[in-house]
Amino acid sequence: MTKDKITDLIKLSRKKQVELAPQFNMSKGSFNNKIRASETRFNLADLIKLGELTNTQLAFIDENSKPVVVFDKEDLE
Repeated sequence: MTKDKITDLIKLSRKKQVELAPQFNMSKGSFNNKIRASETRFNLADLIKLGELTNTQLAFIDENSKPVVVFDKEDLE
């Protein structure tokens, strides 16, 4: 599930939700609710920002595990 993957990404980055929430202009509780929502409410901009904050990138990977499209903060401009 999407929420599990987002939670795992945050854990792997050794960040805490309380650290990331202000970057999304949210309280920890609101950020936690955003992650737990039955339909996770992260849009493309949120996912790119989360990648930046966790030192990762959002990408489409081909069947050979090669990134073919990588999103970064320039895509938000």
